Amino acid sequence: MRRGTRIGVSLASLAAALAIAAAAGCHRASESAAAGATRAPRGDAVWFADPAGAGEPGIEDALQRIGVVAVFLPAGEVALESGRWGLHGDAPPPRRLERLPAVLVLRARPELAGAFGGEDGAAAKSMGAAVAASLRPSLGAAGSYGRVAGLHLDFPFSFSAAPGYAAFVRSLRAALPTGTFVSIAVAEPPADEASRKKLEPLLEAADALVAFTFRDGETVSPVAIDALRRPWWPAFGAAGHGIRSTADGGPAEGVPERFLDPLSGSPRVDIANDLSRNDAAIESFHITVREPVRFEGLALEAGDRVDFRLPVQTEMLYQLGSALAGKHFALGRLIQFEGASDAERFLPLAAFEDVLLGRSLAPQPEVTVQPLGRNAVAVDLVNKSTHASVVSRLSNWVEVDVAPAHAADVQLGGFDRYEVYDSGGRPVTPGRATRVRLYETLLAPRETVSTARIVVRGALPKACCAYRLHTIAAAGPEVSRDWVTPPPPPTPTARPAKKR
Repeated sequence: MRRGTRIGVSLASLAAALAIAAAAGCHRASESAAAGATRAPRGDAVWFADPAGAGEPGIEDALQRIGVVAVFLPAGEVALESGRWGLHGDAPPPRRLERLPAVLVLRARPELAGAFGGEDGAAAKSMGAAVAASLRPSLGAAGSYGRVAGLHLDFPFSFSAAPGYAAFVRSLRAALPTGTFVSIAVAEPPADEASRKKLEPLLEAADALVAFTFRDGETVSPVAIDALRRPWWPAFGAAGHGIRSTADGGPAEGVPERFLDPLSGSPRVDIANDLSRNDAAIESFHITVREPVRFEGLALEAGDRVDFRLPVQTEMLYQLGSALAGKHFALGRLIQFEGASDAERFLPLAAFEDVLLGRSLAPQPEVTVQPLGRNAVAVDLVNKSTHASVVSRLSNWVEVDVAPAHAADVQLGGFDRYEVYDSGGRPVTPGRATRVRLYETLLAPRETVSTARIVVRGALPKACCAYRLHTIAAAGPEVSRDWVTPPPPPTPTARPAKKR
C-alpha cells in the first residue's frame, strides 16, 4: 500500500517533537496574551463528532492522561423555521462530563450565510439572542453536558458577510454566562490586506479560531492562520471516509470508516489502490462490489463502488509533532474523532494516547498454530494492540510450515486469501506445497481473526508447526518475526506397573 513520504520519521524523533511542542506552551501563552485576552483554555483538546464518544466508560480518565483541557461536542444546528431562527438540538452524550469542561459545537444550514449580509446587523443580533436562549438549559449547572466552558461555531461564511457574522458573535457572547468563550471556524485565511480588514471585526469578536490544518480536503496553512495574531487551535481530522457510488447512477452516499475492516476482508469485493492521487497526507483505494454485501447499517449491491480515503498516519503524526513549533498564537492541538466508540475508529483514542506518551505505535500480532487431530492445523491471529496495520493485500501475513506433510486444502476462516509454496519458498500447486501463507488485508485494532484450517496429507511434524509473520503498522513501523518453532510436545510419562 502506498504510504506517506514521512515514513522515515523515527518514533523517537516524533516523541521528542511532541515533547518540545508541549514544553513550548508557557512561552506561547505569554505571546498570545499580547494579541488580546481570551477566555479559551490553552492546551490540547478533543472533538467527538458523535456525542456518544464522550460516554465511553473511563473516557475522562483517558483524556486527562494525555492532558486534554476541553472536549468539543456537537450540540445542534442553527436553522430558520417559520421565519424565526433557532437551534435544532442534538442528542446529548449518554453521560455528562464530570471533570473536563465541554465546548458545544453548533452547525449551520447554508442559508445562514445570507442572514449575515445585512448592513445594520440587526438580524444577526436578534439571531444571537435567540440561539443563546435555546442553549440556556444546556449551559446551566445541571445541564446534560456538564460544565460548559465555551461554544464553537462551525459555520461557513464569506468575507463580505464578516461584519454581520461579527454582530452575531458579539450578541451571542454577551448573552452567554460570564466566562464562556466563543470560537469560530476559519476555512480560508484572507489572501490580501483588503480581505484582512473585512475579517478583522469578526476576528476581534471571537475569543479563538479553529482551523483544520490536517484533514481530508482541508489544506489551511498554519502559518497563515498564525499570522492573524489571534488565539487558535490547529485541528486534525483523524478519521477516514468512504463515498459509495451505485451501479444505477444513484446519488453518492457516505460510508463511515467502521466499515473499512469488514469490507477489506470480504470475498465479495475487490480492493485496489487509487494511484491517480498524489497527496502525501491521504491514501486512497477503490472497493468494487462483485456480489451483494450486507453488514449491519450498510447494504451494497453488485456493481457498487466505495472510494475510501484515509489519513496517512505517518504524515499526521509528523504534523502533530510540528504543529506548534513557531506558532506563537496556537493554544494547543484539537483532534477530531468520529464514531461512537474506539471500536469504530481506525485510529482510536487509545492509540493516540500512545502517540503522546511515546509508546510503541505498532500492532502486536499474536499467532497460535496447533494441530487438529492428525491431518489438520488451526491458525489463529489476534492483534493485542490498539494500532492497525496498513491496508495492503501484500504486507500483512502469517506463513505456516507443515512439512513433512503437504497442504491439501485451506479453509480461510477470517483471513482474506492464501498462497502456497514449497520448502524453498517457490510458488507451487497445493498438492506439492509444504508452506501456506495466509493474508489479512487490514489487521484492525484489537482484531481477532477467525480461525483458519489447513488440511494436510501425510504426517505433521512432532512440534507442529513452525510459523513466521509480517505486517506494517499504519503509523509506519514494520513488524516481522522469523520462523518460530513451538516447543515439542511433552514426553508422556510411563505409568507405574500395577502390583499383583
